[in-house]
Amino acid sequence: MEANPTIKSVVLFGSSARVDAAQSVADGWSDFDFHVIAGDVEQLESIDWAIAFPSAGFIFKTIRPATGGVRKSTLFFERGQVDLVVLPLSRLRLARLGFFLGLYPRVRSLKVGLDEISTCIQPGYRFLKGEKQWGKFYGLIVKETTGVRLEERELCQRADVATADLLWILQKIDRGELRAAQHLLHRSLAETNFALIREYRIRIGQRLPSFGFGRRAESLLTADEIGWVSVEADLKADALRKAAWHSHAGMRAMMAQLMPQWRVPAKMEYLLSTHAHVNGVAK
Repeated sequence: MEANPTIKSVVLFGSSARVDAAQSVADGWSDFDFHVIAGDVEQLESIDWAIAFPSAGFIFKTIRPATGGVRKSTLFFERGQVDLVVLPLSRLRLARLGFFLGLYPRVRSLKVGLDEISTCIQPGYRFLKGEKQWGKFYGLIVKETTGVRLEERELCQRADVATADLLWILQKIDRGELRAAQHLLHRSLAETNFALIREYRIRIGQRLPSFGFGRRAESLLTADEIGWVSVEADLKADALRKAAWHSHAGMRAMMAQLMPQWRVPAKMEYLLSTHAHVNGVAK
């Protein structure tokens, strides 16, 4: 990558970049995560990695959307896995200009993008290329941005949506649409709880799971916290119903810590209660 002119900067981040051994969680399963600033994203994504690294044993490549509106290339080699979060040069230049003009955090799109970068690199990062051009900016991102956080409005919105989805899940279970219920249980309630546990641990000053919901949860979360975010359910009505109520209870427990004034409206509580006992299963 050093010789490729379209690659302007390469930053190693994640567990493999942490220099403090006490804070490092890298192990034999850890991959390598890079921010890559590219002048031509399509050219970078079209690289033949088998030719670029002939001795690494290239196996497979996939490209997918990543948080912050960019794309990520995942490369599989016999020696390990590499994730490239690809940032277009023109877009990052604009972000840098906006930052130095004081538009963070007033411009939401700028704030979201820089907070995503900050969340990824705050635990540790190291330049392999482009530090002279981008090192100061990356340092300021870590120092002066909040990272991905949940404000009160978003906390309420997430809790409200999870409550509405609990009712939808229970209704689908009653209709026998178990796979639809299972899908939303994980996509909505579990996703909400992983977002909340991250915010909760930030606020109490505890170590975080690495970027990506659920990462390192088993080694970092307390027993109570594990209970809040766990989903255990077979594809059976009773098990799904119990898991849905359990996930919603976890969400309520975290909201009680994050925003005690939030409540499920009384009429919604009543509507949910009509599904509290079905086939002899209590919530």
